[in-house]
Amino acid sequence: MAAIPFMMIYLIPAIIAAGLVMFMWQRRYYRGGRPFTLLLIAIAWWNLCHALSIIDTTFEGTLFWSLLQNLGIVLIGPCWLLIALAYSGEWWRVPRWLRRGIFVPELVALIFALTNNLHNLWWSTVVADTSRPFLWLSVTRGPAFWVHSVYAYVCLAVGIIILIRSSWQAPPVHRFHSRLMLVAALIPAVGNIAFLSGVRVPWNDDPTPLLLLISAALGIYTTVRYHLFDLAPLAEQEVIASLPDGLIILDSRGLIVEINQHAPRLLGIEKERWIGRSLAHLIRNSPFGHDLQRILQTNPSSANRPYILDDGTQAIEVRLRPLQSATGITTGSLLLIRDVSERMRVEQERSRHIAALRLINAIARSANTAQETNSLLNTIARIIVQEGHWERVSIGLIDETKQYITVAVDYTVSGSGRLQGEVITGLPAAQLIKRIRHGRPELIQLSELATDDPLAAGLQQEGLQSLLIAPLRHEHQATGILGLASHKPKTMTPALSELVTAIGELITDAIIRIRLYERVQHADRLKTTFLATVSHDLRTPLTSIIGYTDVLRRGILGELSPEVQETLGYMRQASLNLMRQINDILEFSRMEAGQLEIEIEPVDVRGIIQNVVGQMLPQVRERDLTVNVTIPPDVPQIAANIGRLEQVLINLLSNAIKFNRPQGWIEISVEPRGAWLRINVKDSGVGIAPEDQERIFTEFQRARSPNGERVHGVGLGLAICRRLITHMGGTIGVTSTPGEGSVFYCDLPVINVEQMVGKRADA
Repeated sequence: MAAIPFMMIYLIPAIIAAGLVMFMWQRRYYRGGRPFTLLLIAIAWWNLCHALSIIDTTFEGTLFWSLLQNLGIVLIGPCWLLIALAYSGEWWRVPRWLRRGIFVPELVALIFALTNNLHNLWWSTVVADTSRPFLWLSVTRGPAFWVHSVYAYVCLAVGIIILIRSSWQAPPVHRFHSRLMLVAALIPAVGNIAFLSGVRVPWNDDPTPLLLLISAALGIYTTVRYHLFDLAPLAEQEVIASLPDGLIILDSRGLIVEINQHAPRLLGIEKERWIGRSLAHLIRNSPFGHDLQRILQTNPSSANRPYILDDGTQAIEVRLRPLQSATGITTGSLLLIRDVSERMRVEQERSRHIAALRLINAIARSANTAQETNSLLNTIARIIVQEGHWERVSIGLIDETKQYITVAVDYTVSGSGRLQGEVITGLPAAQLIKRIRHGRPELIQLSELATDDPLAAGLQQEGLQSLLIAPLRHEHQATGILGLASHKPKTMTPALSELVTAIGELITDAIIRIRLYERVQHADRLKTTFLATVSHDLRTPLTSIIGYTDVLRRGILGELSPEVQETLGYMRQASLNLMRQINDILEFSRMEAGQLEIEIEPVDVRGIIQNVVGQMLPQVRERDLTVNVTIPPDVPQIAANIGRLEQVLINLLSNAIKFNRPQGWIEISVEPRGAWLRINVKDSGVGIAPEDQERIFTEFQRARSPNGERVHGVGLGLAICRRLITHMGGTIGVTSTPGEGSVFYCDLPVINVEQMVGKRADA
């Protein structure tokens, strides 16, 4: 009965340890849960066997339980090492075979302990010790025991080192409970070393089982209190599982430490077991295997950029990021995999859309600037072929009878095709016209045509597999055919149909516009020729009329009465006005025909202005007007033509006289403006309405008189002035306020030493 209190010292811890085993068994699936459970089983077994050895009163029974307790003792060191690995996060860095292999030396030691009676290597001598209240064994420890002890302490020391490093590197939020775990590991180690060194407890027995229970209880407290093996792994797994992307965590050797359920699907690999296996080996059968092998061989610190891998049916984005410890050491890598198939499809669709817009824009620019049909069609065909999707483009124009098609353009990747300029007649023409009658593009595949179809023979002869034809329609009538051909089979899509329809509409509009332009140009040439012919034919008899009028006024044929002289004066003035209008028409006709040349030379503005004012003095005095001329003394020379500049100034001064008020004024001034010289002709006339200030420079346009008086002239004077000033490199314009007069100005370039005298400007 005296041994019962001592037995209870170990039996109660055994029961407590067994309860903790049940507690940790429910958490065995978390990382570290299994070695922690195994440690508690070992502690419970050691305490239980030790309690039974105390209560047993026979030598054989005590020896039996003392040797059997080694089944728990040999598990202590390896279990503590595995717990340290799990807690520090190093669990998956140790291969599975090594995690299991650390138990092998202790299993060998257990065999030596259980078979000690055969070799006495565990305990050399065993005698009964009756000095205590219970039967105890006094033993001499053999070499096998000391080898086991050394190995167990090595495991414990390595675990303590791992925990010390983990505690040192832990962030502040985890630092306290990491230190608790370190204390829990040190308690049994210090106690056992003290016992083996001869330090005795009051009951003169080995305290290590009790210290192990205290250590385990502290570890469990830390686990439960701070959820080391509960909430943190659970939250981690939930986060990883909820990610829409694939996630693989690799250790420094490329072994898989963690993986979520999306990664195998994205990689196209179905494996039951991934953890602890080499990713490089598992991805050999992946459709992305070759590219992934190349990515895994890169340095993770420099590979943190996305890689797009596409096998034709699926596209994934792969990122490889390094995982570093608190000290900056790379301990592994994180592989993120994202399904970007939809994004790639959208981007490809957007790229096709942008390419289509770019193609339409290029065709539209060509259509807007073209002035000749064949040049336009060749440019459009070249743009489509260079775009790369079609190797041949043909454009045919249908005649008004709808009986034949003229191939205006046949363009290939190597230049003009053999059909250019050909005329398609008969059954082939009729079939093509029939196919476009419904007004929609149609894709013709060679494989779908009958062998006797003329189109099949034509496609086969040219080595083509697909022909896309689109109608060129104007006012619901087919005017032509656009044909796009390829050596490869093509697929008709709504986007392709819309693109070809838009191109057809652009081509049709451009053709119609060019035809209208050509007609206008032809009519304009006829007008110019007509004006030149009529003006010349009118000028000849008008010259004779002016000459005979002068003869009569001079009295060469006899003296005339004052009334007749006055009438002849009116006739002469009317004839001169008509001559001036005819001269304007002839001048304009020469400009239109490109037959007018202007010689540019240095010009002194002062002399020209004085000459023009002198010529116009009779008209000025007749209207009782005042003319003021303001010219700076150092006015520079300008690049112009003397005769043409005089013509412009005479026209402007004539208009200022014609539209001025009685007893009004005219001011002519010169104003240097840097590289330009401005000549102003200002009057006190009736002014010009804002809407007419630009129109009066247009051919055959005249300003409307505010008082309703009829304005004489054909409306070519200012138009001719603008053309002359423009050809001399300057500009002309007007500023005016109705009722307050007008200011006509000419800006001409100042002459410089680099400008060549005698430079010619084609009108």
